[in-house]
Amino acid sequence: MTSTRKRKSSAADVDWGSEARTLGKEGKDSREGKIDRKWDEDKDHQVDAKVPPIKKYLLYALSFLLGFAVIWLWPLTHQASERANDAALLTLRTHFTPVSPDAFDDFIDREESRSSLHGILTWKTASVAWSWIHPHAFAALLPAEGIDAKPGHVWRLIPDTSREFMYSNKYVPPPPSGSVEELLYSLLSLFHPQPFLVSRYGPRGAAAVLRARTFDSLDIIFRLHAEYQLNTPPRRPLWFTPAAFMGRLVINVTDYSVQHFVMDVPTQQKLNVDLEWLIGPNEDEDMEVTITHLEQMQLSAEGLSDPGSLMWSQEITYEKAHDLLQKEFYRYKQVEYHNFTKAFFKGVKEHRPVHTLILWGVLEDQSC
Repeated sequence: MTSTRKRKSSAADVDWGSEARTLGKEGKDSREGKIDRKWDEDKDHQVDAKVPPIKKYLLYALSFLLGFAVIWLWPLTHQASERANDAALLTLRTHFTPVSPDAFDDFIDREESRSSLHGILTWKTASVAWSWIHPHAFAALLPAEGIDAKPGHVWRLIPDTSREFMYSNKYVPPPPSGSVEELLYSLLSLFHPQPFLVSRYGPRGAAAVLRARTFDSLDIIFRLHAEYQLNTPPRRPLWFTPAAFMGRLVINVTDYSVQHFVMDVPTQQKLNVDLEWLIGPNEDEDMEVTITHLEQMQLSAEGLSDPGSLMWSQEITYEKAHDLLQKEFYRYKQVEYHNFTKAFFKGVKEHRPVHTLILWGVLEDQSC
């Protein structure tokens, strides 16, 4: 009797299909790796199903064109940005009329003076006819209080150092320090390359007064006492000292845009410039001096609107502003002077003594 025993099927006898055979050939692949590949293939298939091939090509083309456009247009936009910055610059124009040689008729025949006067006799034009400056540079002239300052407020731009002695035998001006000095030095250099922001004799320095204001703009009047050294070695020093530089600045404190700027040497007085030159080594004994009239020395910004169109919410008169600056530079201006008749009646009315002062001349600022 023959018994039939069913043989247990082994793993080798089970047909797992083509996948099992592939796994068998690869040998080392894990089942988890196979599942991951299947998931990636399914994702690719889904993406392919959503984006037809022709649309993919269009997307590639658009991406390429966009990148090319950015590369091609960037220089143009950069140049436009530079032009916009250039458009924001102010153009400064110098106006200069040299001193007439007739002012030196009494000195020109002397050889020592003729050599020292070389700097003024050859100074026919401003060193720079025109220049550019960014309006933000003028923010250095603003008061510390900004828009909160009131008309009549006076502040110092360059301190008074009148008590410090300065020698005349020098040629090279000290370098400017700080934004105020850098601005004023650059402005003065447009006339001549050797300006001295601090003059040898008083009054010295610079001060400003707020004349008027709106909700965002200030009208500033400023005064600067500076001078120039016109000679270079081996010629002896020649000093050119204007009575003063007077300036007016109208500026918006929100964006620092400048609406008006002008700076000049006042010309309404008959004498407005002093010249001193050495004819020998001794400063006390070998100094020649003359005072004469300078017709024009002005610096102005071009292409600006008329500040007269601004409606000031608060203001003082120009005369009052100039008077406040004179009092800042001259102590005697801080005293109220009257003629004898007016002083006598005022003293009687107020029961105060009258002090009499005799002068050879007038108590008047000859520069303005």
